[in-house]
Amino acid sequence: MNKRQTEYLYAAVVLIVLTAAAIVNLGYVVGHTSNIPQPENNSAVPANSSVIQVLGYQWAWQFTYSNNTTTTDVLYVTAGHEYTLQVQSRDVIHDLLIPSLGVQVYAVPDHPNQVSFEPEKAGKYIFECVEYCGEDHYLMRGYMVVSP
Repeated sequence: MNKRQTEYLYAAVVLIVLTAAAIVNLGYVVGHTSNIPQPENNSAVPANSSVIQVLGYQWAWQFTYSNNTTTTDVLYVTAGHEYTLQVQSRDVIHDLLIPSLGVQVYAVPDHPNQVSFEPEKAGKYIFECVEYCGEDHYLMRGYMVVSP
């Protein structure tokens, strides 16, 4: 086998592997669309839950409460009360993580997501963006204040 035939063989093998991977991934995505949150499926807010609008943008988190007050990089909630965060992004994909509560939700442009939680203990808890979103990604952190 000469050098040119070897190169063609390698190129053919690479194309076969990439095509097979694309087919397998496409089959997985098509077969699992029910696992991907859709905006129309996210609209139901649990009863007795306070809604907080969350906007992720490079490089901060903005929280808007039902009384139209707004905070940046600080989330204020009360222990023993259920909250629903309705999360969106203004620019790129972000991912809000509150590790102490096990709460994580993506902020995607033009794709609202939501997550509900109920903090149990008063305290101050950190949150951060865990999806690399650009040069100052490390600045997208703050804290959640849970009052008794």
